[in-house]
This record gives sequence, C-alpha cells and structure tokens, in this order.
Amino acid sequence: MFKLKKLLTTSILFMFIVVLTLSGCGSKSESEAPSNEATNKSTYKPTDKPTNEPAKQEEPVELSFYIANSPVKDMDRIMEAANKIIKEKINATLKVVVTDWSAYPQKLNLMISSGESFDLAFTGSFGELNYFQNASKGAYKDITELLDQYAPVTKSRVPDSIWNGVKVNGKIYGSINYQVWGMAGAKGVQLRKDFADKYNFDWKSMKNWEDLTPFLDAVKKGEPGIIPWEYSNQADNFADMPIMYGMDAVADNKIPGWIRINDKDIKVFNQYETEEYKGYLKTFRNWYVNGYIKNDAATMKDYVPDRKAKRIAALYANPYPDLVDMPELEAQSFMSMAPVDDKVYSYTKRFTEPFISANGPSTALVAVGANSKHPEKAVELIELINTNDELFHLIAFGEEGKDYKKIGEKQVEMIPDMYNFNYSEWEIGQSYGRMLWDQNTNVETQEKMLAIIYEADKTAMVSPVMGFVFDSEPVKTQIANVDATLKEYLYTLNSGSVEPDKYYDEFINKLKKAGADDIIAEKQKQIDEWRKANGK
Repeated sequence: MFKLKKLLTTSILFMFIVVLTLSGCGSKSESEAPSNEATNKSTYKPTDKPTNEPAKQEEPVELSFYIANSPVKDMDRIMEAANKIIKEKINATLKVVVTDWSAYPQKLNLMISSGESFDLAFTGSFGELNYFQNASKGAYKDITELLDQYAPVTKSRVPDSIWNGVKVNGKIYGSINYQVWGMAGAKGVQLRKDFADKYNFDWKSMKNWEDLTPFLDAVKKGEPGIIPWEYSNQADNFADMPIMYGMDAVADNKIPGWIRINDKDIKVFNQYETEEYKGYLKTFRNWYVNGYIKNDAATMKDYVPDRKAKRIAALYANPYPDLVDMPELEAQSFMSMAPVDDKVYSYTKRFTEPFISANGPSTALVAVGANSKHPEKAVELIELINTNDELFHLIAFGEEGKDYKKIGEKQVEMIPDMYNFNYSEWEIGQSYGRMLWDQNTNVETQEKMLAIIYEADKTAMVSPVMGFVFDSEPVKTQIANVDATLKEYLYTLNSGSVEPDKYYDEFINKLKKAGADDIIAEKQKQIDEWRKANGK
C-alpha cells in the first residue's frame, strides 16, 4: 500500500527529491548523499544550544503546523505523545491543524492574504498552493540562514542545485521534504485490475489518454455506481502535468509560460494556445459528455472519500516503474487509498519516460509564515522532525503496539480502526531512508523498485530550465489578474464540463487581456539572461 503513495495526486506525489547533482546526468558524492545510518539517526544539533538541554527557565513555545489531510482519528493522543518528545528536545509543543484537501489551498491563501500568523505550513508549486507566487509577495519567512543555523542536517541532505530550484530572488522560503521516492518521475495511469480483466482491456498498450477510452466506456456501461475516471483540480490532468505533453513549467504550473523539453532554444509560450491543449480539451469533453467523469468535476477538490470507498476505476498516477517495467510489483499494487484489507489490485502504466522537472524541488515544501512569532523555533522543529525517527514514525504511523505492530526492521502491520495519518507523512518532513512499509509490501521487491528509481535519477532527462527561478515581481499584477481568469475558466474547461468550441476563444482572449503575454515575455527575458550568465 505504501508504494501507492507514489501514485497519489498530485503531481502530488509525486516526483520527489533524492541526493544527486544535476549537471548532465548527475552523480552522487559523499557530501551530497549521507548514508542511511547517518540519515536514520537523531542527529539534530542546533548551533545555539544542545538539543537535550532545553531552556527550562523559559515557557515552552507552541508552534502551529497547517497541513492538508482527511480527518485523522486519535490525533490528540498522538500529539500528546509527540509533544513529550518535542518539549524535551527543543522546549516547544506542536499543534497540527488539519484541513481537508478540498479546502486547504483556499484556507492557506486566505490566511496569507489576511496576514494571519502561523508558524509552519505545507506548500508546493502545484494546484492552488502557488508557492512561488506566495513567496514572492512576502507570505513566507526567508529561511536561508535559519536552515544553516537551526537545520543543518535537513539542509545537507539536499544538494545546492536542488535548493536553487526553490529560491525566490536568491532566497529560500521553503524547506524541501526530501522523499524516499526519488526525483525522476513518469506520468501515466492506475486502473482497477478486476475491471480491466473483466472487460479484456489491453492496458499494456496504452500510450495516451485516448487509449483509455474503451476501458472507461466499458466501466460506465457495466459498473453502476463506479466513477470511470477521477478528475480533481488538485491534480489537473493538463495544467499540473506538463511532461505528459512533452513540456515543462516555468514557476507555478498553471500560470502561462511553459517550454518544450526538447527545444534547445528554450522558447517560452502559452501552453493554453497549443494543439496539445486543444486535443486534451476534446478528449476530456468527450469523456464528460459520455459520463466517464463526475458531473461536479469542475469543483471537485477532495478525492479521498471516493478513493476510500473504492468508487474509482481509473486515475492519474506517477507510476515509475510501472507493471510493464517491473511485473513483480503486481502482488503489491493496490488502488490508491482503497482499504488495505480489501486488496483492490491495480494495473499501472506510464505514458512518459522518466524525467526530472524544474518544479520537482518545489513539489513538497514546509514554509515558515512571514508573521510567525517564533521562526527560529519553527526551523528547529523542521530539523527535529527530519532527524528524530521516533517522532517522525509516531506522527506518520502512530504508537507501536497500539496503532501498528512491528513485523520486521522496515515493516509494520497496521492495526485496523486505529490512528491513520492517511499516507501524508510526505507533507511534514523528509522520508528518505526512514520509511516503514506495511504488511502487504514485499520489502525485497520494494528495495529493487527503489534501486530502479535511483538509477533513473542518474540517467533521466533533466529539464532544460532546472536551476532557473523566475522572479515574478516585474509582472506580479499580471499574474494576479491571470490567476483570477484561470480560476474562472480553467477547471470548467479542463474537466470537460463545458463545450470548448464555445468557451476556448473567450478563455484565451481573457488571458491575454489579463497580461499573459507580458508574463511570457518576462519569463523569456529572464531565461535568456540566465542562459547567458550560465553558458547554457
């Protein structure tokens, strides 16, 4: 089941950071790739005072941490135990504020616009989280120096070339949640094995969205109550997946201004004016009209209930390696978020080759609020979560003996109806070298899969704009106007809910009036300057 977190939303899962140097193929050095032994130990050592000797004369600081998640059972019990560790180590306590994915981006952006104080928040460059936009307008604290002082292990695990991918005007505003899943990713789909077998669907031959249509049609006609295709604006099937179309994003995914990955001249263009986008709209409109997509897809944000209820027949995924690359994964390939004990098996098929996108580093970040009253302590907590395995495993999996049983060095058996963090540990910290696999996972197979991923990190194509960070300040007004236009049109069009022939031209014209061409021109200008300065 834990393998399937790689198949979750959102470019969400997608697609995370491993230790490598991104110059050409990229090679790992000792300084960039700490051993598992070093990674797994609680090595938190702030420079100003010993971890184990908190300033007892001071009152403990309460820190807030906002994340997206479904309701978590027994969260209070786990946080009580977690706070014993946190208080002992850094003289602080933690309050985790959980908001459903359907409302989290809006909540975060509202807190930012109102100037509300918060200490830590999960963010990224996908969906509506808008890390680069929010950082550029002062929503987050500059933690460049704080990382060096209070989170040296967190900083050292990730090479400078990757930290460059989250900088805004040369400053770091988000701590990279360095994940076990590697950085090279591929895009594709996951579909229920029972339905594919029942309807004799040739899933191995799929190469694009249209190849999936016969399967969706069979499910629609033969499986009442099942949703053939999952669409959610948390992982839009165009705006959040540029590599699916041979492209890569420059800054936040949905803002106009992409490049083609094979374009040596690195020309920036409006992705919504391409033939690929027009073809996408045609396909998804057909799916919607034929009932393969939910009627309320345009406003669909929380996909979790449908997944847990086993109502989804097929969904977007990041399947690398897929079941063609590694057939032995079939024994532990289950539909995302379906109940573990139900064993809803799946097939996975990628449409793209492994690729390291420019937005890979900014997929999963923890930011410190600009108005936090305790930014230093907040960064201390980032380091503690990333280096204290007892704390990390407690929040991620619960209490041993109550919420899970240890059945191996790296494997646990989750106890039904107890604490469940919904596979969201990737939001709170770095999981590389620290994951525990569930009882349905073959650890040997898992290790083989990870070896394939890490090899791809050395050989996969790297985005031609890796290391370039767009300074949005010169066009911040245009970006705000364009963002408003996207909110009005994008998800309605992309979910297939309206007829493209009626609304497409109107959408493009409004983007232009809002300043899309100015944004593209500014991106091109900065990329040209970056190429010249770096000899690219």
